[in-house]
Amino acid sequence: MKLFRVLPVLFLIATVGTATARDEVHPDRMVSRLAFGSCVMQDRPQPFWEHVNTYAPDVWLWLGDTVYADSPRPQADTEEERARIVLDRMPELYRQQRAEPGYAALRERAFVAGIWDDHDYGKNDAGADWIGREEAQWHFWDFYDEPAQSARRGLPGTYRAIRFGPPGRTVQLILLDTRFFRSPLTRLDESAEHDWLLGQPGRYEVNNDPAATVLGEAQWQWLEQVLREPADLRVLVSSIQIVADDHRWEKWGNFPAERRRLFRLLRATGANGVVILSGDRHTGELSLLDPARESHPDFTAPDYPLYDLTASALTQSRPTTFEAQQEGRWANPVSHRHEINRHRIGSVVRYNHYGTLTIAWEHAAGPQLTLELVADNGTPMLRQQVDLTALRTPVRN
Repeated sequence: MKLFRVLPVLFLIATVGTATARDEVHPDRMVSRLAFGSCVMQDRPQPFWEHVNTYAPDVWLWLGDTVYADSPRPQADTEEERARIVLDRMPELYRQQRAEPGYAALRERAFVAGIWDDHDYGKNDAGADWIGREEAQWHFWDFYDEPAQSARRGLPGTYRAIRFGPPGRTVQLILLDTRFFRSPLTRLDESAEHDWLLGQPGRYEVNNDPAATVLGEAQWQWLEQVLREPADLRVLVSSIQIVADDHRWEKWGNFPAERRRLFRLLRATGANGVVILSGDRHTGELSLLDPARESHPDFTAPDYPLYDLTASALTQSRPTTFEAQQEGRWANPVSHRHEINRHRIGSVVRYNHYGTLTIAWEHAAGPQLTLELVADNGTPMLRQQVDLTALRTPVRN
């Protein structure tokens, strides 16, 4: 039995053509409204599209878990057979999502881009050890209408950068791949997953192996290159949270040296105007990095506020209604209610929602950003306004 398909383009290209394949430029396309979300079960109702389309974004960003290819959990004797079941599901699941009327209407007018997380990658919490990653990447690019002979399909990993607008109004999207190259997670004792009252739920502890990585060295080199390019606003997109670091689910903090490396790189490159978008958690929140709350002696951060807006989930938040929470229909209702995040500002959003980032380029005091999480019925749940000029390294005399 053939377990894995032979793909038209093999993963042999390391650097040839990387700059052109990884980067995309649209200097005449102005962006002032971005909408985004993660974690959508393709066969559940998706009422949020009506409100997303009313917002009329210039760009829609998928933050991961665009489909749930590994649900239900595949039943087979070997890892290869389970992988085959998941990979064979992907085309139909992606087709279902593309055919959803609200999303189809959005695709007619908005630029669509995105990243993957574990469930559209093909295996829960998986990293570089997932044996189906090459074929899963082929299906990923199919969903985004990448041409069959595109050089991008032949490069390992799905990371890329997209630039919109002229100088003075340039928006740079930096789409990271936190799956394809990621080292294994370190599992805690099973009982720690239910350690709710300490506010640190989850199943993973830190991996301090100096060789452990989130991005892989080639992606790190590429990231440094794109951060040195000129841009007014940089939207750094990660499927897992970067700033939040207290829970024990998946996050950059599971690899603390990699998390510190990212903050150090943002400072070293002088990359101004960075805002982070993340998903994965099935709960939404806004985190603002406070260097004073980081204890490692090597910790270095940008000299300006660094926000991480987590928009999750579109259909998978629990509980999704006040009634469900009150009636205790969720097995562990205390988890999100009491989860610690020392960098959190504002409230936690525990209901199905999407995110928006609005850029008021013509604001009298200079360009202003509005970060927002919006419930799937169109109700604003969380809002933060930020002057773009504040996301700059201060000039020192």
